[in-house]
Amino acid sequence: MTASADLRERQLAMVVVDLARFTQAVAGLDLQGLASIVAAFYRTAADVVSQHGGRVVKFVGDGCLAVFEPDDVLQALELTEVLRSRVRALGAEHNLDLDLGANVHVSTVAEGAFGLGGAYEIVGMGVIHVFRMGGGPGTRISEPVYRRLPSGRRSPWRKHQSPAIYALEQ
Repeated sequence: MTASADLRERQLAMVVVDLARFTQAVAGLDLQGLASIVAAFYRTAADVVSQHGGRVVKFVGDGCLAVFEPDDVLQALELTEVLRSRVRALGAEHNLDLDLGANVHVSTVAEGAFGLGGAYEIVGMGVIHVFRMGGGPGTRISEPVYRRLPSGRRSPWRKHQSPAIYALEQ
């Protein structure tokens, strides 16, 4: 299988957002109520991503993957703040405890029209990394994003190390 001629490698800022504590928040809803919340989140996320100069790659479940130019990490971070506020308001409007979790990473990826039906898609280790940076409410950024922040915007961020994991040797 060969790659599409439209496939290209380039550096992008990636943002993954999802509704933190979503499963608990919607546990009492019927299917129509659940679908209504997800649809409202999709509309809101699409609007906020577009307003901040990003592009939605896809929605999956209660999450969204969006991309920005690598020099636009400040807009990507602003997106997470604005969207978090709107998600909390959406939750309050429906009497649900909703919050937003966000991961932001910059990496080289392969992009192109190679998804189902030739849809725009991105793939690569950077995409995997942004999904695996952590979960729950709040925003997490990778080292490449941190390095792109002006020095005056770095002070609120705290570096965390992954916890040690032990595996049983068989």
